[in-house]
This record gives sequence, structure tokens and C-alpha cells, in this order.
Amino acid sequence: MSVALVGLALLAAVALAAAAVPAAARTGELHSVRAQAKALAADVAALDAQIDAAVQRCARASDSLAAVRGQISDNKRLQKLALRELDVARAMLAARAVALYKHEDVTTLDAIFNAADFGDLVSRLTMVQSIARGDRDVLRTVELTKRERADRAVSLVADERTAKTLVVQRDAELKSIKGQLGERQAMLAGVRQEIRDLAAKQKPATPTPDQTVKPPSGGGGGGGGGQGQWWPLIRQAAGANGISARGMYRLMMIESGGYASIVGPGGYYGLFQYGPTTWKGSWNPYRSAGITDGAAQIRATALALKMGYGHAWWDPSYSWAFSGR
Repeated sequence: MSVALVGLALLAAVALAAAAVPAAARTGELHSVRAQAKALAADVAALDAQIDAAVQRCARASDSLAAVRGQISDNKRLQKLALRELDVARAMLAARAVALYKHEDVTTLDAIFNAADFGDLVSRLTMVQSIARGDRDVLRTVELTKRERADRAVSLVADERTAKTLVVQRDAELKSIKGQLGERQAMLAGVRQEIRDLAAKQKPATPTPDQTVKPPSGGGGGGGGGQGQWWPLIRQAAGANGISARGMYRLMMIESGGYASIVGPGGYYGLFQYGPTTWKGSWNPYRSAGITDGAAQIRATALALKMGYGHAWWDPSYSWAFSGR
């Protein structure tokens, strides 16, 4: 090769390297933003779960308040009944005192003929029987019941105040979580838009289905990776998992250019640019192989695509790769 040709080759190599630097920077930025999007999506999912729990706590607090108010209503009714019984007892005792003064006895017939209605009759009969057991015991019992109802009323007012405070706290907690969720959702929307913008900037330099990224006609290829050597294995793995081999091939080309040993910005490895944590996940039956093992990545990726991880792990590359036939 002449000196001139060597010089031209060197100039071309320098130009390609210079062009690759901003592309690599954009790729690294895109990986970083994708990781941020995943973290925000996890925050959103966690806040959704917290909202469900907070809604349940609010419901329990409201139920508790309703129960206390029901007890207050019952206690007021019983308190009125106790006061009425006390009035009846005093009236009966006064009548008894008059009867004793006149040397008369209070009988069941007196209660029957003087009763205004059936409820009053029951009360009068009860009081006649109670008087027979002792006037002082009757008054003491009724007075005690009255005091108990009054004490219960005070206790229930305190319970209602506590229940109201709890409801306010739970509502505030729910409002706070919803606010955090709104913030995270807005941030996630912004990050996703940033991903789309970065992807759009990368698109002209990235092989996509609209460009001429086609599987090779043969299965050959150099030992350094490249493209052709992976096509037979991609076609086999894709067929076994019921996905598009051409789409999977295009995805590989977008992510790595077909080089199994490549390490992308952000610490992503191999043909389909896996992070070590994802590669070692329990979903992957091929995780015991090295992360840059091209054959293992192809088989694992075919399974991951079948499991529905395409959009979550590779977008927008996945959408571009599988938008064509």
C-alpha cells in the first residue's frame, strides 16, 4: 500500500473515531436516563402500593369514627331511658308514700289502670316489683345507672375526638402520598420525553428497520463477532420462542453492532447490552454463562422477548427493531 493510501486510511480512521465520541456519549447518556426512568418507575409502583395501604387505613379510621358516633347515639338513648326510669321511680315512690300515709297499698291493679300505654305499663309493673324489693335500692340503682351513662358519655366524647384526629391524620397522609406520586409521575414523564429526544438524536447514526439492516444470506462470519455468525443461532432461538428472528437481529445490531465482547457506557455488556444484575436474575436460565457469551445472550434474549421484557429493557431500540417485518 502506498504512503498516500496509508495517510488517507489514517485520516479516515481519525474521522470515524471523532464521530464515534459524541455518539458514544449520547449512548451513555441514554443508558443513564433509562436507568433513571427505571428507578422512577419503581418509585411510582411503590407509591401506588402505599396509596392502597393508606386508603385502607383511611377507611378503617372512618369506620372507627362511625362506630364511636353510633355508640354515642346509643348512649344518649339509654341516658334518656335512665332519666325516664328515675322520674317514674320518684313518682311511684311519692305515690307509695301517700298510700302508706293513708294506710293503703300500691297494687298491680293500680299500675295497670294508671298506665298510659304498653311501655308505660311495663315500666310501672317493673317499678311495682322493684318497690317491693325496697324503695332505697330502686333509687340507688337508677341513680347509679344515670351516673354510669354520664361517665360513658364523657368517655365517648374523648373517643370521638381521638377518632376525628385519626381520620384527619389519615387523610393528610393519603394526600401527601398522592402528592409524591404526582411528582414522581411528572418526573417520569419528563425522563421518558428525554429518552425520546436522545433516541431521536441517535437515530440517524443507529441502524433501524427503516434502514438497510438485513440479516445476512449466509451463516458465515469472522471470529471477532461482527454480524453474520449470529444469524443461524438467532433464527433458531427466535423460532423456539415464537418471536421474529429479523426483529431480534435488528435489535442486536442496534445495541452492539453484532460484537459480543463490546462493553457499552454505563457498564452494559455483549450483543444485547445486559447489565450484570439483570443478567444474573432468576428469569435467566443461561445466567451461569459469561455475560459476553454471545450464544447465551441470544438464547436468553429470545426468552426475555417471549416473556414480554422488550419494551422495558430495550426501548426505543426494541420498538424500532420490531416495527418492521
